[in-house]
Amino acid sequence: MNNKPEFRIVLSAPDMADDLAAIQRACFPKLAEAERITAAHYRAQIARFPEGQMSIIDKSGRPVASSTDLICKMDFEHFEHRYIEAVGNNWLTTHDPTGDWLYGADIGVHPDYRGQGLSRMLYEARQNLIRRLNLKGHVAGGLLSGYGQHSSLPVKEYVDQVVAEKIFDPTLSIQLRRGFKVRGIFNNYVDDPGCQNKAALIVWDNPDYRA
Repeated sequence: MNNKPEFRIVLSAPDMADDLAAIQRACFPKLAEAERITAAHYRAQIARFPEGQMSIIDKSGRPVASSTDLICKMDFEHFEHRYIEAVGNNWLTTHDPTGDWLYGADIGVHPDYRGQGLSRMLYEARQNLIRRLNLKGHVAGGLLSGYGQHSSLPVKEYVDQVVAEKIFDPTLSIQLRRGFKVRGIFNNYVDDPGCQNKAALIVWDNPDYRA
């Protein structure tokens, strides 16, 4: 895993669960309580699919960022779903070891540590995991974090303008820089007024995938 001198990527451990829950709350303050990942959820996720749960720790060993992932099968012709359904109500009961896509359930960098390349480290770690497991790629719902300020636009037009770099979206724009492509729009992905409940279906294809 790629690391910076002051930060290190590790697999999440059960004793990090309370810190990870605090990061989740700081990253998504407007997310509905029923959709928030709790410490109990983090412990269950680690037990179910340990390779897919990663954290960045600082020099003191304290988590400052994390990602939550599962393996799934994807039907791109019928992709519309809600986040909470895709992740088994955050317990990752939907994790399918026989699947061929990594589903990025969540990624978060504590606000005090943003702007230091930590999300890039997590995305690269996910891509390394995809290559190691020979999965087809990475799918996720990219929250349209800036759409609340542009909701007078039809959501497709908003996404098109973000893709064209005419509008900066705090989440989707960063994901596009990480190599993702938009493959569709979720109209009722989460319960979060900040994004008007909407997200983009984003896909990163594994260039090293072997059928």
